[in-house]
Order: sequence, then C-alpha cells, then structure tokens
Amino acid sequence: MNQAERQVHLVQAAFHRGADHASEALERWIGRPARITFDAIEQIPLDEAMGVLGPADEPICCCTAEMTGRLTGHLVLAFDDTSGLALADMLLGHERGTATQWDEMATSAALETCNIVWCAYLNALAPMLSRAPGEPEELLPSPPRFGRDFAASLLQFTLMEQIVASDQVLLSRTHFQIDGTAVDWTLLFVPDAASMSKLHVD
Repeated sequence: MNQAERQVHLVQAAFHRGADHASEALERWIGRPARITFDAIEQIPLDEAMGVLGPADEPICCCTAEMTGRLTGHLVLAFDDTSGLALADMLLGHERGTATQWDEMATSAALETCNIVWCAYLNALAPMLSRAPGEPEELLPSPPRFGRDFAASLLQFTLMEQIVASDQVLLSRTHFQIDGTAVDWTLLFVPDAASMSKLHVD
C-alpha cells in the first residue's frame, strides 16, 4: 500500500466512526430517528465529483465550510431543493411541503444541521492527525455558508485553492436516512496536501 492509499484508508476508518457520532448528534438535533451510514471514501478527479453532485444543467444547494488549524481544506454538504426543504419543515415543526423556497429560517436550519454533522466527523478524525506540542486536539469547521447554483460553479468557487494545487477530491460515499426515509445528500471532504501528510497510524 503506497502513501496515498494508506492516507485514504485512514480517512475511511475515521469516517466510519464519524458516521456513528454524526448519527447520534443528528438524531438529537432533529428529534427523530436518523442514521448516517458510510460506505467508502474515494479519491477522484474534480470533474467527476461535479458529476456526482447532480446533472450539470440543474441547480443544487450546498453548505460549505473551511477546515482550519491542524486540518485545512473544505467540507461540502450538497443536496437538492426537495431534500433540503423537507429537512427545514421537519426542524421547524411544519408539514412536509410547507417550505417552498430558501428563506432565512430554512437556510438557517440547513446550516446548523451541516455544522452538527461536520463537527462529529472532525472529532472522529482529530485523533488520527499528528499534533505538534501545544497544538489543540479539537478540530472545528468555520461557520458554514449556504449557496445555490449549478454544481460546477459551486465547486469551482468553493474549491479554488485546491484546484490550483491538485485536481483530486476525496468523495465520501455516505447515505442519510431520517425517520426511515432516505434523503439525497452528498458529503465532500477536501483536505489539502499539507493536511493529508499529517495523517498517521497510532
């Protein structure tokens, strides 16, 4: 197993734990049964990642955050309007179909959900990063941002720094279920090269 393969393997182990932690956090947040299951993580070309998020001619929504400190790069959680607005209705105690546009309340619900999921994943990943003396153990994302556009435009804007350095993205094959119903969300984990070099085997 070469260095790149070993690093992806380490991230996969962390994401299995992260999915369990995120499931518990998401269930507490929405007050309903929730399950996040992780299949695999793949290192793929950026143009393939854009295709995974949906058809090129259809807009998508995404929440993005920067990873700072010992881990740098970006986190992206993408979803279609139907899945995102259904989540907003659930959190706001409305009947499904009540929310028809991304107003302030719906956007806030999506952003807070993403923040909860990401914190759980980063907490699982933290022990697998080398740490210099005095560096904090905890990893935290920046406040998330909401966007709605075509997949290519969103990713090119969000991942501009990574595009300059590399054309590869780590795609998490993750499935979300809320109240027994699958929701169409896609998680992208995009560490930069410096962060990947810090992954280690305990």
